[in-house]
Amino acid sequence: MNRFDDELRLAFRRQEPSPGFADRVMARIAQSPSEQKQEKPRERTGWLRKLSEFFQPPQMKWAMAGAMAVVLIIAGFGVHRHRENERLRLAEIAEGERAKEQVMLAMRITSAKLNIAQKKVYESASHEGESK
Repeated sequence: MNRFDDELRLAFRRQEPSPGFADRVMARIAQSPSEQKQEKPRERTGWLRKLSEFFQPPQMKWAMAGAMAVVLIIAGFGVHRHRENERLRLAEIAEGERAKEQVMLAMRITSAKLNIAQKKVYESASHEGESK
């Protein structure tokens, strides 16, 4: 056999109950359900009891309040920073759109001026061809 089997045998060995065990069980059965429910919060598990005791001192309540305030401030700063970045991004997009419109206007003006110049060149070329 291995060590684990030995530990299981030791843990599950038959033991005689403590004196008065049967009386305590019978008294518990005789209690009303509301009395039994009142006793359950006192029978917390070890880690839950330790956790609740950790938060009981008044200093801990102030520490938790301070920690929550810090968390809220950091969260608020994060939201503010995200909104500011979004506003800057939208401003850059709008500036880019304005620049695009200005370039398109300049291209239309240039195209119109070139069309006028081209017409004048054709007209002068056709007049020179007629005069020869």
